[in-house]
Amino acid sequence: MADPRTGLQSPRRSALQRRLAGWLETHWVRPSYNGWVVIAISISYFGAATNTMVGWLYAISGLSFALLGLAGWLARRMLRDLELERLQIAPVSVGETLELGLRLRNGNAKAGKEPLQFIDERDPALGGSNPQAIDGLAAGGDRLWIDRPTAKRRGVYTWERVWVRTGAPLGLFWVRALHHLPAKAVVYPQVLPLARCPLVDRLGDARNPVAATRDRQSIDAQEGVTRTLRTYRSGDPMRMIHWRSSARLGELRVRELETHNSGRNVTIAIDDRATWNPDDFEQAATAAASIYFYASRAQLEVSFWSAQTGIVRGHRIVLEALAAIDPSPTLDARHRDSTPPDTALLWLSSSDASLPGLRHGSIGVLWGEAIATNDAPRVRIEADRDLRLQLQSAR
Repeated sequence: MADPRTGLQSPRRSALQRRLAGWLETHWVRPSYNGWVVIAISISYFGAATNTMVGWLYAISGLSFALLGLAGWLARRMLRDLELERLQIAPVSVGETLELGLRLRNGNAKAGKEPLQFIDERDPALGGSNPQAIDGLAAGGDRLWIDRPTAKRRGVYTWERVWVRTGAPLGLFWVRALHHLPAKAVVYPQVLPLARCPLVDRLGDARNPVAATRDRQSIDAQEGVTRTLRTYRSGDPMRMIHWRSSARLGELRVRELETHNSGRNVTIAIDDRATWNPDDFEQAATAAASIYFYASRAQLEVSFWSAQTGIVRGHRIVLEALAAIDPSPTLDARHRDSTPPDTALLWLSSSDASLPGLRHGSIGVLWGEAIATNDAPRVRIEADRDLRLQLQSAR
C-alpha cells in the first residue's frame, strides 16, 4: 500500500505489487489511499442498491463512480502539454555542489497545472532519485526547478529518465509520465592544495646526480627574481601584487617569479591495469590530480598517462580523464598493449611487482599492504592517514 501522505510505495511491497503499481501509474491510473476508500464506498452503495432496489442508492453509487472517472481523467490530463528541458551541467570536484536544473513549461495557455512531483533517476552518488515537488504552473507559464546535491564520488555519470507524477486535482489517483532528457555530469577528483611535493622535485634525479645538483643550485640562485608583471587574476596571492606598478597603471598587477625547470618533464602515471581496492584507487586519482596541478603551478612540462587514456595534457583534459578512469586488470585489445612512456615516471600503483619494469629515475607511489619484493624507489601511502600531508612529506 502507498503512503497516504506522499503516495510513495512502501519498501515492504512485493516486486509484483511494485510492477503492477508502476504499470497502472504509467499506462492508466493508480488509486491513492483516498481513492481506494471512495472505490470501496461506491461498491458498497452499488451492492446495497442491488439488494434493496432503492433508487437513491443507485444514484449515489452512480455519482460516486462518475466522480472516480472524472478524477482519473483530470489526473491524466494534468500531465498533458507539459514540456521539460534540461539545463547544462557544469563539472565539479568531489565534495562540491552540483547544480541540476530542469526548465518546465506549461504548453496549455488556458489551464494551469496543479502540484507536480518530479523524480530524476540519477546515481546515488549524485543524490539518488529523491522526489521533488513544485506547487504548480500557471497557464502558459514556465518555471525553473533546480536541485543541488553534493557530489560524493568521482566519475562521469549519464542518465536520461525523468518521471513527472501528480495526484491532482482531487487526490484520488496517481498518474505519471516519462520524459527522456539525456544528462551528463562530470565529477572531477578532489585537487589538494599542495604547498610542496618532494616527489616532483626528486623525480629523475637518479638519472644524472651531477645535473640534478646543478639544477638545484640554479633554482636557488634565481629564487624570488621577478620575471614579468601581469594582470591580477582571481585567486592570486596578495603578497604577489606589485603595488607600485598597480598604483601607476590604475589596475592590480601581479609579479611572476623566475622559474627554472631545465627542460624537466614530469609524467604522472596510474597503473590502471593492476587490481585495486576501490577506496585506494579514489585516493590515487586524487593524488594524481593534486600532483599534476602542483607541477603545473611550478611551470614544469607535466603530462598524465594511463593505459586507457595514453598521454594527455591540459588541465581540463586531465581532469576529465581522471574522472572517467576506472581500474581494470583485463582491458580490451585497444588498451592491453599500451606501454608507459620511456621516461621517468611518478608511478601510482597497487602492485609492487610493476616497479622493476619502469625506467631508471622513476618513483613508485604505492597503495596497499603488499611486501616489497625489489629495491626500486618507492613511497607507500597509508589509506588511514591524511593524503595531503603524506604527499607534502614523502621523499
